[in-house]
Amino acid sequence: MELTLRVDEVVGGESEALFRWLHQEEELRGQARVTARAADIPGAMGGTLDVVDVVLSNVIALTSLLATLLAWRSSRPSPAPAVQLEVNGVSVVVNTDDPEIVRSLIETLQNAGSHPDTAPDGPDSAPPCPSLS
Repeated sequence: MELTLRVDEVVGGESEALFRWLHQEEELRGQARVTARAADIPGAMGGTLDVVDVVLSNVIALTSLLATLLAWRSSRPSPAPAVQLEVNGVSVVVNTDDPEIVRSLIETLQNAGSHPDTAPDGPDSAPPCPSLS
């Protein structure tokens, strides 16, 4: 399962902090490949980390990724930055640690990961990004 993570950069450097946190998380070792890159934004100067890409070895590892993401958010200064996750064109925004919402988030992403052929055809056909708060 391939995911793209984008951090709401209210304070600069949050994407880099998330990348380092994910890289150091023992629960993800052997289950996830984590890389970082600059977003493809027209007119952007480049050079800054904007996107964290995660490839999970299996769908079950998604729960570990979400737990790690929630722990990272709780470690950030208040208010914790929102994080957008995208799988196969399905985007959700994590801006809470409510267990019911997190369960719903995991289910949404697992369904998106298990049905890659349902992704939109182009950037203009992407569904709206729900905010889970």
